[in-house]
Amino acid sequence: MKTATRSAFRSFVADMEDIGRKCNRAVRSGARTLAALPWPALLAVSIVLACLMTIVPLALTLFVGFLLLKFVAAALFGRRPQQIAE
Repeated sequence: MKTATRSAFRSFVADMEDIGRKCNRAVRSGARTLAALPWPALLAVSIVLACLMTIVPLALTLFVGFLLLKFVAAALFGRRPQQIAE
């Protein structure tokens, strides 16, 4: 039983080392890309990221808020809109 546990642990450690190396490679590649960007492009990228980071969570929060309001209103009033007869 100990041999199976040790081999599983070694396999886990080997997988973590691989993930660490891949993350290190990705961070270094991203740092080189940022270092090579001219400042106007860096400014544009930062503005776009700032807009995405503020607008998307706001839109999701408003969506969830209105959805909850709809459920509360339906629970309180219990009526559905009437269908228009043709």
